[in-house]
Amino acid sequence: MKINTKSKNFRIILFSVIGLAVLALVILLLTLTAPPSEEENEEQTGAATTTVDPALLMQPDEVSGNVRKIQVENTLGKYSVSLSENDGASEWILDGSSIDKALLDQSGFQALAKNITNMTARSVIEENPADLSQYGLDDPQAKVTADFENGSLTLLIGDVVTSGSANYVMIEGGNTVYSYYTYLLSDFIENDEMSFVQTVVMPSYDNEAAPDILKITVTRKDMEKPIVLEILPEVPEGSDSIQVYTHAFTSPTDIYLDLTTGTEFLYGIFGLQASKAAYLEVTDETLAATGLDDPFCEVDELVEDVIYRLYIGDAITEEVTDEASGITTTEVVGYYGMSNKVPGVIYIFDPSTLIWVNMKLGDYMSKMFLMPYIYDLESVSYRDDERDFTIEITGTNEENAMYMDGKEVDGDLVRAFYQFLIACRGEEMYTDEAKGDFIAEFSYNYEDGRKPDVVTLYSSTDDRKVIIAINGVNMFKTKWNYQTRLTENAQAFLDGGEIIQNY
Repeated sequence: MKINTKSKNFRIILFSVIGLAVLALVILLLTLTAPPSEEENEEQTGAATTTVDPALLMQPDEVSGNVRKIQVENTLGKYSVSLSENDGASEWILDGSSIDKALLDQSGFQALAKNITNMTARSVIEENPADLSQYGLDDPQAKVTADFENGSLTLLIGDVVTSGSANYVMIEGGNTVYSYYTYLLSDFIENDEMSFVQTVVMPSYDNEAAPDILKITVTRKDMEKPIVLEILPEVPEGSDSIQVYTHAFTSPTDIYLDLTTGTEFLYGIFGLQASKAAYLEVTDETLAATGLDDPFCEVDELVEDVIYRLYIGDAITEEVTDEASGITTTEVVGYYGMSNKVPGVIYIFDPSTLIWVNMKLGDYMSKMFLMPYIYDLESVSYRDDERDFTIEITGTNEENAMYMDGKEVDGDLVRAFYQFLIACRGEEMYTDEAKGDFIAEFSYNYEDGRKPDVVTLYSSTDDRKVIIAINGVNMFKTKWNYQTRLTENAQAFLDGGEIIQNY
């Protein structure tokens, strides 16, 4: 769609329609930077404002310096990491592991070292406990041994405290049971070697030098046709018009990408991060085990001359029992997937990060389905059971005239009526063939001779809504009030009366 920047009337028409969408987009962008989490605030502000009780200091006095080695034993197995010096640079390695060092995420190792250094307990639970089993410390769920520059310590991690935000812990050989923050212990409890494989599977989008996203294709086993989004041609250089929509879907139907919700779809693949690596070898066996030999979903994104490709395989499920009702249900807790940007690794993804597995076109389409520039038209035709007329449009935004039956008509009145026509919104997708009685029809006849776009309205057979067919194909439903206002405005146009925009 093109918008004339010099035509005051048309700018008012257009921006009254899209103004709220643009505002919402700005708000969305401003909220992309989220505030720190509750735990981060607790960690950051607590250290600055709280005097530490010496009784809460868990690290023995004789243990000091930087961590050099960490050994972890938990329900997933055992692993050991060591700090290595290479040409004056420090680097953590997985001892005895065959994992390619280039795939390892150093920040994960650094978090382990940080979380076992200078530990300050949340509270002291018991001195000289007689029964460690009540805290889960007789058979701890994780055991962590850290070698420092001076000395070492072994941390035992037991059950979760009743409040749910801490675990019972103690230093092996000590005589005090503490509570310590679960979010600082989770890496020791939940990680294995595979947890340290980098999980960023797609590069981030460079906002400073943003490349053009040319095409996105989503194919999915449960969809008859792929969802395809393509960039729209730019307005020719030297034109006095601007382009509002940058992208439009071309399959399964032609519709603009929404200015607000569409950003999630447009940029969703950039910076995509998995939860964990599942396999470090892509073989026939691992592909079959994860459903990636015949993916459920594939996402292809063409950015200038680079293709970003994501394959999504089987869902990972678990049985969840509701404590109140006793009813057990199956929930999807993850998906297997892999990326062409990190070859050789099969990952596990959190379902919330994969918008493509459940998306529908209606989630990201614009409700404004046809918005041709008025001066690209040769004429606009309208008919219903009582009215039938054609408005001829001549000239440009600088100098123009409107005619009907060979007689010139008020250009402002034409533009007001046209504003109402292009403001017709598809409130919901509707692609069934069933439709009720004919209501009205209007068509956009283009000056360059291309095939006209015809919008036909029918009553719905099962609710009080209006079915919108575009070029003979049912596409949307909208509010019943639109057809009432449409016929009223058509008559007001013929009578030279007021065109009411709301409906």
